[in-house]
This record gives sequence, C-alpha cells and structure tokens, in this order.
Amino acid sequence: MFSKAAQDLFLNKLVSSANRIEDAMRKAGTAHSKSSTDMETHVYVKAKSREEYLSLVARLIIHFRDFREFTLTLRIEGETLQLKTLHLCPVSS
Repeated sequence: MFSKAAQDLFLNKLVSSANRIEDAMRKAGTAHSKSSTDMETHVYVKAKSREEYLSLVARLIIHFRDFREFTLTLRIEGETLQLKTLHLCPVSS
C-alpha cells in the first residue's frame, strides 16, 4: 500500500512522537500513571489514520504544555497571595 520509504518515515515519526510525549511529560513536572510509551501506544491504537495519529499526539503534547503553564501560574499566584497576606497581616512579636 505505502512504499518502504513512506513506512520508514512514519515509523521514525512514531519514535519521535514517543520522545516528544516523554519530554512534554517531564517538563510538566507531575507524576503520571502511564509512561510516554503507553500513551503513545494508546494514541496509535485509537487513531484511524496517520493524520489522526499526528493530531492526537499534538493534542497530548499541548495538554501537557498547558498543564505545565497552569501549574506555574498557580504557583506564582499562590506566592503573590502569600506575600500580600504577609504585608496585610504582619506577625506581632
């Protein structure tokens, strides 16, 4: 159906996708119940075409990126709130 070169290119994208998922998971900085390989395999099984596979991988990577940005925002807002609270309610000695 596809040429050997096209199949090899797609297999390289599979390996690259698993590496990109792993990198996104690592940067998100949270524990996950599944490995990047498990997630990539799930996406591969779920996808009905190459285009859908690549789209699902991209969505997964974006999810981890957005989660990382969200948690960083929460940390920054939490630290800002703590600083404001310290200034509003100084500890008396």
